[in-house]
Amino acid sequence: MILRTRLAGVAAAVWLLAPPTSAQETEGPRLEKAGATVEPSPVNLMAATTPARLSGAPVTATTWAGYDGASQVPSVSATVETRLLKRLALAVGVESSSEERGDFNLRPQVSLRFQVLDQAESGVDATASATYRQDEFQADGGFFQGTVALGRSFDRLQVALNFVFGVDPEGDDLEGEVRAAGLVEVGRGIRVGLDGRYRHDLGSTDPLRTERNRPTAEALGGATAAFVHGRWAVMLEAGFALVTTSETRTGPVALAGYSATF
Repeated sequence: MILRTRLAGVAAAVWLLAPPTSAQETEGPRLEKAGATVEPSPVNLMAATTPARLSGAPVTATTWAGYDGASQVPSVSATVETRLLKRLALAVGVESSSEERGDFNLRPQVSLRFQVLDQAESGVDATASATYRQDEFQADGGFFQGTVALGRSFDRLQVALNFVFGVDPEGDDLEGEVRAAGLVEVGRGIRVGLDGRYRHDLGSTDPLRTERNRPTAEALGGATAAFVHGRWAVMLEAGFALVTTSETRTGPVALAGYSATF
């Protein structure tokens, strides 16, 4: 209830500051001509930033693959999200780990996402999610994350902002993360924009952290593009990444993705 009240306050502020929107603008790219049948398109079009709304489809599958020059490993992820209820979805998948430089492996993760606010009703989209993942803090049994995602559509522009907090099962490693993205529809089904994230160590009392040389800061940012057609979408993202451990490494990042609803 407290979380919902706070998010409603944020939604009210965004709604008051934003210009009035028409019915079509409020629904964004999901609306077509009145009476037409609209297929539920994928909404998870960014590699870094989580969308602030659930897809209207019962099942959504998304995969990304590419190379991270800072970690010097392939970057791979695959996720299947299933709607359990109107506002609740379960996502399961795998993601590559970059904790060890040059060491590539896939680790499982599972997440529950809840649609807290809807733009059609509140003026802003918002989801809250809880995730357990093993691509981070593998030696400590994985990592728990909580994410609040906010978003809004302004005619052809879509923006999203994420706030993430995480802790390992031992409770002695804390991390915070901010993600942001903006996409503009420049043609029918074609969207371009920017996507990025910054993660930072919020404090650790783990005596083995230095020995394991875990990252104290990570950043990724770049240009992103997507082509959405009906129930599927193809995505591209390219930019630069930074990882700080006992040294700071930078490198290019190039990713290609595919998402489909069923």
